[in-house]
Amino acid sequence: MRVDLASLGTFNRIGTAGATTAAEALATLTDAETFVETTKVNFAPIDSIDALVADFETAIAVEYEGGLEGHALLVFDGESADFVLSELAGTGPDPDPAYLNEVGNILTSSFVDGWAEQLAETIDISTPTTIEDPTQRVPDADLAEFSFVFESQIEVGTGHECRFYLLPDPTSFLEMLQEAAADASDSAVSVQELSTFIRLTAAGAETVAENLEAMTGLATDVAVTHLDFVPIKDVSGAVDESEYVGTVFEFSGVMDGFLAVLFEAEHARTVTEALVPGDATDEGIQRSAIEEIGNITASGFIDGWANALGTTIDHSVPDFVDDLGQAVLESVAVQLGRNQEFAYVFDVAITAEDPLTCRLFAFPDADGFQSVISALDEDLDVSTVERV
Repeated sequence: MRVDLASLGTFNRIGTAGATTAAEALATLTDAETFVETTKVNFAPIDSIDALVADFETAIAVEYEGGLEGHALLVFDGESADFVLSELAGTGPDPDPAYLNEVGNILTSSFVDGWAEQLAETIDISTPTTIEDPTQRVPDADLAEFSFVFESQIEVGTGHECRFYLLPDPTSFLEMLQEAAADASDSAVSVQELSTFIRLTAAGAETVAENLEAMTGLATDVAVTHLDFVPIKDVSGAVDESEYVGTVFEFSGVMDGFLAVLFEAEHARTVTEALVPGDATDEGIQRSAIEEIGNITASGFIDGWANALGTTIDHSVPDFVDDLGQAVLESVAVQLGRNQEFAYVFDVAITAEDPLTCRLFAFPDADGFQSVISALDEDLDVSTVERV
């Protein structure tokens, strides 16, 4: 089965238009200022999708069928759900939480109308229901190993947000993509090749986590590994507004791009203390420690790609950064945006209990990425790929 990578741009535009209409509808319902922060297309292992929605406290589920089949999820954290309820017109001082179902109904209609128009088919939606556990609405792993997920983040008022996930049935959606790829052989790649590359990247992330654990003695865990397809203007939204300390590399070879290795600033001392106990407050030593870990991370991550392809991918010396995470990614986006409208973003989170959070973002250039995917052995056993 093949998928036309170029069609992801069309799908992202449909999602963005739907999110914009939904945000306008939410503004009318609440009289609060709303805007779409990001809209992206995720391609992720089925068994990791639940991590995208697991942390939200309030969820509204809507089924849809017709030209497109699957589930939609509208999710809020507790404070954002209370805020939206309190701002709904005509609900009184103690609004019934069930009013959020109507919000889910209106927002889902806004989203799927764009898809119905694109497909020139009718899409019917079910009555929204409040659910306790949004992870239960994630597609069944028996249906497919990977699936596409459409995610929009909508800001509501000041400091509040909701997220809308469109979870299409994997089998029917991939069949639709295959039909779209029939007339686009130049930009179509095998779904299996794409899946294999993500497995390869996930294995690289595991190697990085093992290296980090060996260097620091901190027990680590790889939380999420998936591929996002986002407009260049939304790249900075991949990370929150917190300050990060880390390194940025430029890599080149069979595939060009950028790799950012970022630690939450408040955790940078955890890394330094683990590497050089007693010197964690020395800024120079802290910088050297972060650069050294960045170097090892870049090698472990990028060498896995190169070894799988039987080639070399070089990376630059580390560019130390200490800034807001969004500012760091914005600087990468500016350079990527010279040649492409959308970015492929590999997003990896490595955590430790001490606490420590390390975010890895890899941004391959679009043309090189497509060529690499096409050249990859789709049956590659990623466990046999040598890494450092």
